[in-house]
Formats: sequence, C-alpha cells, structure tokens
Amino acid sequence: MLFFIGGAARAGKGILVRRLLAERQLPYLSLDVLKMGLVRGRPEFALDPNAGAVQVAAWLWPLVREMSASLLHDQVDYVFEGEILPQDVAELRRVHPTQICACFLGYCAIEPSQKLREIRTYGGHPNDWPQEVADADLLTIIHREIAFSRYLRAECGRYNLPYYDVSHQFRLVLDEVVAYVGSVVGG
Repeated sequence: MLFFIGGAARAGKGILVRRLLAERQLPYLSLDVLKMGLVRGRPEFALDPNAGAVQVAAWLWPLVREMSASLLHDQVDYVFEGEILPQDVAELRRVHPTQICACFLGYCAIEPSQKLREIRTYGGHPNDWPQEVADADLLTIIHREIAFSRYLRAECGRYNLPYYDVSHQFRLVLDEVVAYVGSVVGG
C-alpha cells in the first residue's frame, strides 16, 4: 500500500508523517528532501523550489510515479509526503485501486494573521524555514497557501479523495487523519 500525504505548506504534513512513522512504522520520503536534493545536486535540471506547489508537484510527479511503480511491484508499504496533486494520485489510483491511499491537508478557514501567529508559536519542528522569513513575507506565503488549500479542497472533491482542514483544532484533525490511515492499514 502506498500512502500519499499532500497539502499546503505548514498544514502539518511533516508532523503527521512522523507520527505515522512512530505509531505504524511506515517508512516515508519527504518530497522536500527529494526536491532540495535535485535543486542542489542537479542544478542543470532547473527545478525552482519557490515556483509554487502546483508547478513543483508537476515537475516531481514523473519521478514519484516511477518510484511508486517500483514500490508497488516490490509490494512495499510506503508514504510519500509533500507537494503532490490530487489529479496525479487519482490517476495512479485508477491503475492500482486497492493499493493507493491518499489524503490532503490544508487551511481554508483561517485568517492569515491567525495562521502567522500559530506558525510563530508552534515552530521548532524539522524543516522550520518560516523562522528565517520576515512576517510580511510569511503573510504573503500564507495567503498563497490558503488559495492552494482551496484548490486542494476542490480537487479532492473532484477526485473523491479525503481533504482535512487544519484551520481549527489542529491536533484533533491530525488524530482523524491517523485514524483514517489506521482504518486503511487495518488496525
């Protein structure tokens, strides 16, 4: 079974995957690691890590799709977390309907200033790049990620994929996602 955890920046994807790793021993790859490895290790590929989630996800998907094919062939359970689009997961799920599980996280229903406060208050996790960004710049990113969250919510509805909004009750929503994955894994 392959699990795809996609969503907006600072929606809790990394926290969720680390929890799945601890509770379910599911190995995973953060697509941020793949992305930055390609950016730094193969600059000739011209992958712009700041191009926006849709563009980065489209650039990375051929690699992720082929990695997925190998994992499915070898029957290895695995989690991919990061910049993933519902349409791509849905395409893979059409070919492997019982072997693909996905969900997406976002925050459509929060004020940008509140999200900024939460990011500043609850920082300190791995990949905590917002700590290096000024508030005004981070607010610009938050506005972009709220728009991306709305896009994800609509696309998840279109492709019948679970979308979880972490605008409010962040920890409770993550508990719901872990329960969802547990129901798919069977325990």
